[in-house]
Amino acid sequence: MKFKHKTVENVRLTDRFNTRQQIIGTIYLTSTHLIFTDPEGKRETWILHSLISSVDKLPTTQQGCPLRVRTKHFLSAEFLIPKERDCADLHATLNQLKPGCPLRVRTKHFLSAEFLIPKERDCADLHATLNQLKPDSYEKLYCFLYQAPNYLEKIWDPFLLATEYMRMGAPNQHWKIEDGNSNFDMCDTYPPLIYVPTLTSKAMLFGSSKFRSRGRLPVLTYLHPNGASITRCSQPLSGFSARCQEDEQLLQCILRTNPHSNTMYIIDTRPRINAVANRAAGKGYENEGYYSNIQFKFCPIENIHIMRTSLQKLLEVSDMKNPTMNQYLNALDSSSWLQHIKSVLDAAIFIARVIDIEKKNVLVHCSDGWDRTAQCCSLSSLLLCPYYRSIHGFRMLIEKEWLSFGHKFSDRCGHTTTSDNKEQSPVFLQFIEAVWQLSQIYPTAFEFNERFLISLHDHSHSCQYGNFIGNCEKDRLDLCVKERTYSFWNFILQNVNDFKNPLFRPQSSYASEVLLPVINAQTLKFWLSMYHRFDSALLPKENISNTLTRLVDHTTSLSDHARLLEKRIRELNSTFDNNQTTTSSSSTTTSNEGVDDSDIEKRNHHNNICLPEFDSGLSDVDISQTRITDSISSKLNTILQPPPSLSDVESGFSGDYSPHNKALSSSFILPHQSSIDLNDIPTLERIALELNSIALDWRSYNAPVHCACSLPFDSAQRKYNCWRCGENYCTRCIERSIHLPGLYSNSLAPVCKTCARSIKSSPSFADFSALVKSKSTDFIRSQTAMKLSRSMIDQFINDR
Repeated sequence: MKFKHKTVENVRLTDRFNTRQQIIGTIYLTSTHLIFTDPEGKRETWILHSLISSVDKLPTTQQGCPLRVRTKHFLSAEFLIPKERDCADLHATLNQLKPGCPLRVRTKHFLSAEFLIPKERDCADLHATLNQLKPDSYEKLYCFLYQAPNYLEKIWDPFLLATEYMRMGAPNQHWKIEDGNSNFDMCDTYPPLIYVPTLTSKAMLFGSSKFRSRGRLPVLTYLHPNGASITRCSQPLSGFSARCQEDEQLLQCILRTNPHSNTMYIIDTRPRINAVANRAAGKGYENEGYYSNIQFKFCPIENIHIMRTSLQKLLEVSDMKNPTMNQYLNALDSSSWLQHIKSVLDAAIFIARVIDIEKKNVLVHCSDGWDRTAQCCSLSSLLLCPYYRSIHGFRMLIEKEWLSFGHKFSDRCGHTTTSDNKEQSPVFLQFIEAVWQLSQIYPTAFEFNERFLISLHDHSHSCQYGNFIGNCEKDRLDLCVKERTYSFWNFILQNVNDFKNPLFRPQSSYASEVLLPVINAQTLKFWLSMYHRFDSALLPKENISNTLTRLVDHTTSLSDHARLLEKRIRELNSTFDNNQTTTSSSSTTTSNEGVDDSDIEKRNHHNNICLPEFDSGLSDVDISQTRITDSISSKLNTILQPPPSLSDVESGFSGDYSPHNKALSSSFILPHQSSIDLNDIPTLERIALELNSIALDWRSYNAPVHCACSLPFDSAQRKYNCWRCGENYCTRCIERSIHLPGLYSNSLAPVCKTCARSIKSSPSFADFSALVKSKSTDFIRSQTAMKLSRSMIDQFINDR
């Protein structure tokens, strides 16, 4: 549309709270603004076209035609225009001023952005291009191109499935390792090593594998301390009457692994009607007449297609603009999203209750055993085992239940264009939300926080790391992801403090016991921080978790700094004591020269009666100690006083500590240091560096509205306090690989880039960094030597 500038005179701007108060002026309509000015130019109202939300033409009055303009920043202006034709033209023009064709982009981490593109042709081209941006093969995914920051190395901490099973107590007299799937011959979506009952044979396992969908035979996934176990598999290919003796025998072997019970459960996580319908396709569920001592139960969870539709409805609820309470609640209820979350939790709680209270084995399956089965097995393990509620344990849970046992991440998340849209479903998201719901019920039982769960969900879609690429372990081995990509868990490890729950209490009963919550309709919440994280107006103004994390970090910083100060005080006291002893010894030696023993005895006897007095009133020792103290104090005052010109006002000291640019050559050496530890001598420059490298006061998260880089802060973002200057920064403006000299632990601390440059430019910091590096190397060597010596001792004991 070709824009025409327009001018309308004798327009009245009405005060909506006092209609008698009106200002007569002129409206100027430009290509960017609607401008109203009075004749004297004392008042101007500028309204940007992009901020206009609505333009309404009101009923005509005797004075003229009213036109109401509302903006997106809550300005409401009512103009009274003399001629109705001018009002109609202005109304039509303003309604056509939206700059072009709207294009909405919605992301998998629930960002909804709407762009207005001037030319419709450009909008169509951009729409087509964006729809073609998804790669058509695994090799073109982002993880194979991603260049990580310097602090993140391309190192994969090896996950050994055997280590996790060993922690649970397997293998033992009831369970063994089976390597029949080492080449993925038995099941290509299972890990190479599986755990099965010791009474089984390879023929039995292969026979059961052929009778189960996708070859996913029953295998061990969780072993409880009371001997009860959770095994997982897929649906049997039973149809209406088919049976498999090997499969029946395998289930009896699983039953015998538990000495506390003569029966076991088979949990089918599908609705019964779906399982019955699958019988017509030659699949279905176990025939109760063929499996003895087995209790069957359906825990109905809907399939991936219903879950996909439910999420779409939930996102439509999130997109509603200014809904009434009834509209919002009805739309949320019609999505059935929270009902589905409750169904998943109910199934997991039932499994945990059977394992812990009834002490019975449970076999879990759905259709193919990689969606609902993974949800229920992982959630029930989380409820049963406190270890899985830690950050490291939760990582093991994801690796075992979701990655090793073949959840189809690439198909469910739609990583490539080859993925069928009908195969996409929010299965992993539902698991993540179920964990979040549990963390709201037990806020002190989980070591990780909400940010950890959101990051885990986002990176399962982002393809930034190689962990979630492919549909099974075999796919990832074929793609060599460990050699070619970065690990998500390494990223978590390098930033672990960002993902810790400040309310976590390992000693609490909830953190160390089995969790068996009662889930009611009122228990579940809508996850605002997940689905509305980019709508800052809807988020709380103060995030309690962020505030508590800040307090914990501040306390850690001050405690660590206080330990270093205590150490320095002890060293200074030791210095004074040693100098006092040295001076006293020197004085005694000098005075005793040329005097016989009898004279010394007499003098000592006289000193015990009356101490020698001097004009100053102090003894030689006191004078010597006073001189030493004065000398050190003067040097400290010289070093610690602010330099003439500060290069870094924010952090409080410049890179050069020497006044007037003169280098200090302090001879302040602590006598208790050995010749081996000369590099660790705390010189005056070093002490000054330590005192000035820690901020005692931190700015509150509520104070700044944006970072120094102009990024606006909201409650969903992770804000950082620089440990040196105490100011607030976003994640882009913080460096985490700085060893602050003022910390006793020499641990890495978050420091803003300005302070990082200032510290690194300090001459004393280079010596400090070299010292930290050498200490780290010595520690690693000592630990390695200790491990080697222990292994040699163990080997010697075993040989004997």
